[in-house]
Amino acid sequence: SKPWTLPLFIDNKMINYLAAGLLSFLVVNGRTILIAGTRGAGKTSLLTALMLELPKKTRIITIEDTLEIPGDFFRSLGYNIVSMKVRSPFSIKSSELSAEEGLRVSLRMGDSAIIVGEVRSKEAQTLYEAMRIGAMANAVMGTIHAESPYGVYDRVVNDLGVPKTSFKATDVIVMVNPIREPSGLKRYRRVLRITEVRKMWENDPLRERGFVDLMVYDPDKDNLEPTLELINGDSDILKAVASRVRYLSKSWERIWNMVETIGLSKKILVDIAREKGRKDILEADFVTSYNEVFYQFVDKSIKEYDEID
Repeated sequence: SKPWTLPLFIDNKMINYLAAGLLSFLVVNGRTILIAGTRGAGKTSLLTALMLELPKKTRIITIEDTLEIPGDFFRSLGYNIVSMKVRSPFSIKSSELSAEEGLRVSLRMGDSAIIVGEVRSKEAQTLYEAMRIGAMANAVMGTIHAESPYGVYDRVVNDLGVPKTSFKATDVIVMVNPIREPSGLKRYRRVLRITEVRKMWENDPLRERGFVDLMVYDPDKDNLEPTLELINGDSDILKAVASRVRYLSKSWERIWNMVETIGLSKKILVDIAREKGRKDILEADFVTSYNEVFYQFVDKSIKEYDEID
């Protein structure tokens, strides 16, 4: 009934503050994100947490065959959210729209963030067509069953029939999966990889370096670590975002500072919640208000000092 939040995930070690800052930055700046993993990995939970990073002025359209995203709760927070229930690809006969038809209806509704509960049938082609021609100015996110970035490519292109060139409309793939203790008695949900999809490849993204990891899980540290590509600024997606934002376009350091500041704002909230025993401030209603105030301070800082202080 209530969505998870990125601070709640930080508190439970599914994700760390830097990864939370990176994903939030990408969502706010309208990138295309697929969350991949096995059944029960926490894909939909992470999806709803990322939806909370969208500004409340954004219209959100969700497309699901099984309603898992708590639309009523989002509306109670002040979000303009349209929940569209579509026919399951496994149903024999139904009066509901197919997922493909539902997606086409949502595209006619204009400028909106589009959330696909699970990409698993013909609607994938419609979704990628729209993404490729730039029909969406806001974030497009969805979940998909796969165990690796290449597994996502294989499923989308070979199983669902999306052209290779259209697959390049995917900006980022987030891998989530449970990890088990050696005894097998306990398992923990973790974000294992954040991978960007490059655009300059022709036939095989794996061989032609179409997948570049930005963060990778280190099992010894039980932590998601930034790769050298991210640290050194070798990220086409982040550079593409920065090219459209005057403040960020001046240097890689400003992009990194913005990502880290967003993440640190969430870490501070988690630290306070632990210190004061106030886990309620990690819930969606407080976090959405907190995010709005945070960006007000960011805007004020840039206007007054031309930097994020």
